[in-house]
Amino acid sequence: MTINVKKRLSVSLFFTLMSTFLSSYEVVAHTMPPSLAKKDFSLQIKDQIVALGDRWTPEIARKIAVSVEGSFVGEVPFDGTSYKFYQHQKTGLKIFSSNLWWDKAERSIDDYIVSQITLTAGEGKTPRGIHVGSSAGELSRAYGNGQIENDAGEQWCFYQLGNRLLSFEIKDDKVVTITMNYDNGARE
Repeated sequence: MTINVKKRLSVSLFFTLMSTFLSSYEVVAHTMPPSLAKKDFSLQIKDQIVALGDRWTPEIARKIAVSVEGSFVGEVPFDGTSYKFYQHQKTGLKIFSSNLWWDKAERSIDDYIVSQITLTAGEGKTPRGIHVGSSAGELSRAYGNGQIENDAGEQWCFYQLGNRLLSFEIKDDKVVTITMNYDNGARE
């Protein structure tokens, strides 16, 4: 009986390469972060989740310990219309509420939503666990490679889903600011 060594070697080599490919593919699949979703544009602050587009209510303001009224910061144009913005803040946290798109949704002109969240300190974290103080590596593993921009000595990593922007300022390989807001198309 003659054994075809070439044929067995080819088959053996094929299965070895396939299992190596499949096992490495499995590792890549487990390490790639999921695509952005609407829930990524929120922060957990203490026991309260605050997300872009949430209605701004006295209950939310109370739970995160900021003023419900806020300070008027001005009118900002979006889609050819100007909307009123108010800032609500405490140390390390700024939330902007606005009557953004009230005229395009079934809301009153006096019905406000969360339009921007900026965290520079404190207990807040994203749904993927990123907080002020997280490393740039942790950010990359959680969200993938974002768009990097260096501006005036600051390094920012951006992610976008539709008109929602999620931005992380990186300094000395650490996240120092987390900002989420709506893109109004204005460029400086």
